[in-house]
Amino acid sequence: IAALLAKYFGGWKDHPVRSVRPAQVSGPTAAKVYLIDRPGSVQTNIVAGELSLRRTDPDFIPLQVANRVLGGGPTGRLFLELREEKGYTYGAFSYFTADLYPGAFLALTEVRNAVTDPALHDLLGEVERLRTQSVPGAELDEARRSMVASFALSLEQPERLLTYWMTAKYYGLPDDYWDRYPAEVARVDPVTVRRVADKYLQGLQVVCVGDAKQIQGALAKYGPVETYDVEGRPAGK
Repeated sequence: IAALLAKYFGGWKDHPVRSVRPAQVSGPTAAKVYLIDRPGSVQTNIVAGELSLRRTDPDFIPLQVANRVLGGGPTGRLFLELREEKGYTYGAFSYFTADLYPGAFLALTEVRNAVTDPALHDLLGEVERLRTQSVPGAELDEARRSMVASFALSLEQPERLLTYWMTAKYYGLPDDYWDRYPAEVARVDPVTVRRVADKYLQGLQVVCVGDAKQIQGALAKYGPVETYDVEGRPAGK
């Protein structure tokens, strides 16, 4: 490998690169609904989101655990409530991104027009429950154990090991970061989950793509509604 690297990349020359930093972005202060009018659509795509955090933020692992509880898989609350319990959708999930700069936390689902209102109500309700109520011990324990088990299995894949190593180098994480990862996950308690949920899941912005004639009236109760066409132009322009 070293010989091949030298052969094909040995002639590359280093040169200074100017660092470009984007402007500081502040999160929205109040909930709002953005409706993308797609006439004739038989379903509504719902995405509720907010800015999250940087990859190096101390809250990264606690927010991973909180996300696992909320919608990080088929055992998450969103999936169990919106699909298994109510039958509104084939799936409902949440995830977040984190890089050198804050990413986004998103909760999303796709439902038929007739249940847009109750589905959005329940999705936001599960977010609010995570923010305001402590996760029961058994539920939190299942989430932490599944994360640790998934991490342990991933160590059998050489490409994942390389990814972990590169992640630590890229973000400047401690050399023992992944050695401590399972213990850090196991250390996250109900108080911490509630704290990070309350911190990062306030004032969610909601984007709905669907037929405005069928769903617009149901959305007004969740905040001011701004309507756009599928090209991103404000309605009426």
